[in-house]
Amino acid sequence: MNTDNRLYHENQRALLQLNPSLLQFLDALSPDHSRIEPSQSGLLTLIYKKNNQEFYIHSKFKPAEETSRLLQKANLTADHIILFGLGLGYHLESIMANKAKGTRVLLVEPELEILHHSLYTLNWANLMNRGDFFYCFGRDLNLLSNTINRFIDVTTFDSMEIIELPSEVRLMEDFFVSARGTIDNEIKTLLYDFKTRLAEEALVPRNILKNIDGLLHTRPVKSLKKRFADKVAFIVSAGPSLDKNILLLKKVRDRGVIICVDTALKPLLKRGINPHFTVTADPSYKNYLHLQGTENDMRYFLVSDTGISTQVYRDFRDRLFSISMGKPIVKMLEQYIGEIGELEAWGSVISVALHFAVYIGCDPIVFLGQDFAFSGMRNHCRGTSWEDSWLEYNRDLGLMQRQEKQSISGIAKVSETLDIHGNTIMTSDKLLLYKNFLLKMVTSIPGKHFINASEGGILGEIEIKSLHSVLDEFVFKQEKIDFSHLSEIPTLYSKQKKEKLIRFFEGKAVFFKKYKKKLENILSELGNTDALSFHPVSLLLDKSQEVKDLLYSTVQNAEIVEMWSQGPIFEFLKRYKKLNANGFNETTQKEWVSLFRDYFLKLSPLISSINESLGKSIELLRCRQ
Repeated sequence: MNTDNRLYHENQRALLQLNPSLLQFLDALSPDHSRIEPSQSGLLTLIYKKNNQEFYIHSKFKPAEETSRLLQKANLTADHIILFGLGLGYHLESIMANKAKGTRVLLVEPELEILHHSLYTLNWANLMNRGDFFYCFGRDLNLLSNTINRFIDVTTFDSMEIIELPSEVRLMEDFFVSARGTIDNEIKTLLYDFKTRLAEEALVPRNILKNIDGLLHTRPVKSLKKRFADKVAFIVSAGPSLDKNILLLKKVRDRGVIICVDTALKPLLKRGINPHFTVTADPSYKNYLHLQGTENDMRYFLVSDTGISTQVYRDFRDRLFSISMGKPIVKMLEQYIGEIGELEAWGSVISVALHFAVYIGCDPIVFLGQDFAFSGMRNHCRGTSWEDSWLEYNRDLGLMQRQEKQSISGIAKVSETLDIHGNTIMTSDKLLLYKNFLLKMVTSIPGKHFINASEGGILGEIEIKSLHSVLDEFVFKQEKIDFSHLSEIPTLYSKQKKEKLIRFFEGKAVFFKKYKKKLENILSELGNTDALSFHPVSLLLDKSQEVKDLLYSTVQNAEIVEMWSQGPIFEFLKRYKKLNANGFNETTQKEWVSLFRDYFLKLSPLISSINESLGKSIELLRCRQ
C-alpha cells in the first residue's frame, strides 16, 4: 500500500495546532471497519466493512474519473454547498478548487475511521485554515445543529447544493436522513428568525426608547432568579386542547406556579383562573390586544420584553417584571440602570415562557395547551382575543368555527401527522418549527423534569401525563406559595440612573446628527459621477467606504442602526460580495457607485428616525424628573 506518510505527519502537526482534541482521538483510533489500498490507477481507494461485508467507497479502478462524474451535474456556483460523506476527499478537493468565490462549504462525515484514512490523502492544514470551509465530524446531531448556525450566512443565502458521496450515504443511510432533517430545521429556523427581524424593522428599538421611563419603574426579572426553586410550574398556551382540562387548573390554588403565554390569558380569566405570571414578547400593537382590558382582572404579574408595545407599559407598569432578550440596545441601557435579567427567545412566546420557568427555578415543568397542531381543526382554544373580535361583530359561533376550519385548509404549508393519541391531525411548517425549537430547548436544559399534560396535539417527545395525575403527584400535598411579597421588590428607578440615561442619549444624539450631515454630503457627491473618470471615482468610493466605516468605528452606534433595520446592510453585503468577486474596474465602477449610493439612501431615513426617537426619549425622561 502506497500511503503518503509525509502528508500524514504534516496533517498531524496541523491538527495539533488547530484541533488537538480531534488529533488525540484519531491517534487512539484503530480502524477496524475500514482500510485503504491502491486502485488500478494508482490512487488510493477506501474499503468499508458493514455486517461482515466489504464495500468500496471509491472506485477500485479510477477514483479520479468517478469524482469527475459525481461533480458533473453539481451546482458549484451555489452560495452554500453541503457535502455528505468524505471518503478520501477527492471530491472535496475538487469542489474547493472549482467552486465559486465566496461559496461556503460544509463537510458532514459521521465515521471517524474514514477521517483517519483521509490524513494520507488530503491537506487538512490548508482546508482548516480557510474561512469558507466548515466541518462536522461524528454522529452528534446537536453538534451538527451548532455547526449549521456558524455555516449559514443569511446575508448571502440564495441557493444551497447538497452533494452526496453515494456509496457512503447508502452505507450510513439512517444517519444522513437524520442529518438532512436537522439541517432543514436549522436553516428554516435561521431564515425565519432573520425574516422576523427584518419584518420588525425599527419597531422594537423604537418601542424600547418609548418605554424607557416605564422601564425604570418596573421590576427586573433578575430579582426572581431561582425564587421558586423546585416548585411545579404550569406553562399554559392557547392550543385547542386547553379546553379539555383548563378548569382543573383551579385546583392548583397557589400550590404551584401558573405561567401563561399572552394568548392564553383571557381564556384563563374567563374561567376564573388568575395566572401568577403572564409572559409577552411580541412588539406589535396587535399582540397587545391579547392583554387589552385585563389590567383590572389580573391579580398577579406580567413578564414582558422591553421592546413590547408601549400600551403594555402604560397599563401594567405597577405589576410588570421586565426582561432582556439580549438586544444590543438593552445591553447598553443596562450599563446605566443595572442588570435586568436575560431570557432566551425565538419565534414563539412559548420559548420565553419556558426559559422563564427554568430561570425562576421551577421543577417539574408542565405544558398545557401546547398542541403545535390544529386539534379539532381549530387554531386556538375558546375565549381568545381573536374569538372576541369575531363575536363582537357576528354572534354566530357556528359560522366562526366553519370559517376557522376553512382558514386552516387554506394554509399553504399544512401537512398531516399523528397526534399523541395516534390519530391523524393537521399541522403546519411554522408550528413544526416552533415545536422543534421547543424540543431543542428542552434537551439543552439538564436536570429538569418536563411533562406534557396538554391531552392533545403532537408534542409526544417528552413524558405525557394527564393533568389529573400531575396534580395528584406534584400539587395536592404541597403548601401554598406566598406571591404577595413580590410586590415589595424594588423597581429599577433612581434619580441617578435617570440622569445617566439622559447623558447617554444626548451623546448618541450628537453623533447621529453629525452622521446625518455626512450622509447628505456624500450622497450629493455620489449623485454627480457620470462625468468623472476612473481615478476620481475610485477616490470617491474610498471616501464612501470611510463614511460607512465611521458608523462602525463605535460598536454601539452600529448596533443601534442595525437594530433599527438590518435591511440596508443586508442588501449592501449581498451586492458587495457579488461585485467584489469581479473586482473594481472601469466596467464595474458604475455598479460600485450605485451600491454605495443605494446604501446611503436607505440609511439616511433610518438615521433621521433614530434622531427623532432619541430626542423624544430625552424629552420624556426630562419632563418626568
